[in-house]
Amino acid sequence: MSRISYLNGEFLPHENCFVHIEDRGFQFADGAYEVTLFENGHLIDGDLHLQRLMRSLKELNIEHNFNIEELKKIQTELFSKNNFTTSATCYLQITRGATNRIPWCPKGLKNTICATASPRKIVTLEEFEKGYSAMTHDDIRWKRCDIKTVNLLASTLVNQKAKDGGFDDAIFVRDNIVTEATYANVFIVDDKKNLITHPANNHILCGITRNRLIKIAQENNISVIEKTFGIDEMMNACEVLLTSSSLIIRPVFKINGQEIFGKKSASNPSVAKILSDAYEKFIASSK
Repeated sequence: MSRISYLNGEFLPHENCFVHIEDRGFQFADGAYEVTLFENGHLIDGDLHLQRLMRSLKELNIEHNFNIEELKKIQTELFSKNNFTTSATCYLQITRGATNRIPWCPKGLKNTICATASPRKIVTLEEFEKGYSAMTHDDIRWKRCDIKTVNLLASTLVNQKAKDGGFDDAIFVRDNIVTEATYANVFIVDDKKNLITHPANNHILCGITRNRLIKIAQENNISVIEKTFGIDEMMNACEVLLTSSSLIIRPVFKINGQEIFGKKSASNPSVAKILSDAYEKFIASSK
């Protein structure tokens, strides 16, 4: 069966989905998006993702006349039409719509709504235990990283630079403060096993999985501290981990070529392993 995607009220063969040449998402990156995990026949934290999408649209002053339930129906039907029953993701994007290419925009445009479903890329046990590598890079993004916009050029350029340099990802640093990775939130674990991450402000995207893992950590008696930290604190941490809705948790064992001492024995598991196992249980129990 061919891949099915969604565009403006229709479920169509993926290769037949086209948007207008003057769509503001294409011309100005004037839109927002979400990526939601789908497991065991249901969306994982689906309402929270769509609530954040609504917030992004509000922050961008993008008018619309749809609600969360309508968007959720699009997502679940899309998974069904692609015969996904488990381990998939949905990319849902909404732009302001199409109009003449001008900086300002008339009111009442018809939004462009599109969505695709894809198999989930799962971090294997071998990849998890081997760990990932990262480099640090100046945070060259704009100052509204809390809005999940489709303007991903800065993250894409830096991610490509990391890959070309032999790293798995890059970790942004703004004014000597670690913010996040190119497409993930950053956590560190100190020598007291405190889980530390950047506060949710305009310098980071407040990840849905970030928030879920904070809650899971607290349920597992792991102390969570939301505070800023610099490169030195990160380099001297016991663990560094990246979190996102598609890959969940990626332990980072090497940054700028320097090893991070995060590997633990089976009898003394890492915080990353505790959270990873607990998140899988969360997925299994979600309805």
